[in-house]
Amino acid sequence: MASIVRNVVNWGAQHSHASARQPPGQRDMCEVCGKNPKFVERGYKHPYCSRTCAAASNANSKPSGALSGSSAAMQRRVAATSPTGPSTQSSSPSGSGYGSTASVSSLGSGKATKTNQPTTTGILNPNLMTSNCAFTGCDYEAEYYGYCCPDHAIEAVKLGQVEACNVCQEQPWASSSPSATGSIGRRGGKGVKLCPGCERVAKGGAQIKELGSRDAKFQQVRKQFIKDWNARHESLPTVDKVYQVVVPREEGSRYQSYRRTLKNAREIRTYHASLVICDLGTKGPFLCERKGCGVCSVVKSSFNQFAFEEQFNAGRFGPGIYTYTNPKLADKYATTVTTSPFRVMVACDVLLDGQQEAPSDESVFIGSSDGVNAAYIIMFSM
Repeated sequence: MASIVRNVVNWGAQHSHASARQPPGQRDMCEVCGKNPKFVERGYKHPYCSRTCAAASNANSKPSGALSGSSAAMQRRVAATSPTGPSTQSSSPSGSGYGSTASVSSLGSGKATKTNQPTTTGILNPNLMTSNCAFTGCDYEAEYYGYCCPDHAIEAVKLGQVEACNVCQEQPWASSSPSATGSIGRRGGKGVKLCPGCERVAKGGAQIKELGSRDAKFQQVRKQFIKDWNARHESLPTVDKVYQVVVPREEGSRYQSYRRTLKNAREIRTYHASLVICDLGTKGPFLCERKGCGVCSVVKSSFNQFAFEEQFNAGRFGPGIYTYTNPKLADKYATTVTTSPFRVMVACDVLLDGQQEAPSDESVFIGSSDGVNAAYIIMFSM
């Protein structure tokens, strides 16, 4: 009881930092089917009513016949999916990569229409604006910016079938921006031709890089994750992969500014799990662009946005961010609708006031995204 009272008091102090972020309107019905109430699990309200609807949210990559049971809400979701908003998948070590484009279904005709355009304000590569794979001799449907898979995209560059990205020299260029910033701008100058992954870097977005199993950081994260996994008489997880999150400089500055607003601030490690609807961790260090992917959303936005573009978690202390010091408790919110063999967890660095407790059997509430940093993505199995 004492911890609850202290958390409520600290919530009032933290809530002022979140005043600029107003909670969205009341949306209690499932955002996929629109028929059933959203599923609430131990105080957390999911955007969907069931796992079936969670899987259906990813059905924009399937023909519309698979959506015959969906309601007008699903049609609005598909219609709202930007044809210039593909997911960014990478198979290259540098983090540059190609993403699975959204298959926006033509709900009226019963046919699926491919849109293979990257998110950019620059010039698109006309050679990749095709419905079939651009790799010579391949007739499979294009799903990765003009190619059926990342392997064909990379092979096309090696064989000289398409010009390479000016930066990574490994992936086909997909867009040419009028200018680029940061290290990419210095290397490529104006009119640089970029693959989707390098374009993300140019825009200053969050990136992830895989740590080798012998890396000291990998060992440290693995050791703490297993130590924090507080489950009596149960088997412990196996950490298979660890990705370090590289946040933009401005996010790091915000985090440090928030630290200075707290009295006797202390930093703790917590864990966050959510819906995953992409192949995160199976094809390289990439973050997808799908609105329904909870893990990619929080990492890219530094916890300013959750799955299905929700701005907050809902819980007993109201709208905010809820994480756990015990990854076992966070794991119950991990939902994967792909064939990935891994479960996914985000290891976070969280700033607390000196008087705020971090209970091992309850969630830790933070009222402002400035007080949370995504530090690592942990891929594990049981």
